[in-house]
Amino acid sequence: MKSALLLLAHGSPRPTANRPIERIAEDLRARGKWDIVTIGYLDCNEPDIPTAIENCVAGGAGEIVVTPCFLHAGNHVANDLPRILKEAKIKHPRLRIVMSDYLGSAPQITEILLQRALSILESKKADN
Repeated sequence: MKSALLLLAHGSPRPTANRPIERIAEDLRARGKWDIVTIGYLDCNEPDIPTAIENCVAGGAGEIVVTPCFLHAGNHVANDLPRILKEAKIKHPRLRIVMSDYLGSAPQITEILLQRALSILESKKADN
């Protein structure tokens, strides 16, 4: 049984906007922890989340770890994603689907934001 990591992203009609999540997926794929690493988009891009799940199943996944790449628990995280995953579980009752917490709940986000703010202050000092 293969395992899959499915990153969930909102998606954007602006093609370059998806590059960061694509780079993250490539990096995670290279680490070799999961047999399948892919992205499912909620809107604007392909594959959409149900198709990404179907692709994982077609690739032999018996377990999918779903990680929402969202910063807050708005309607998408609180309602849309659980509904989509529930539908997938009904369609594939033997498939194990588990969803991690959304990205914004991680305490590391605070540290990243702090470092970004401090680095811009340091670069402004260097410009003076």
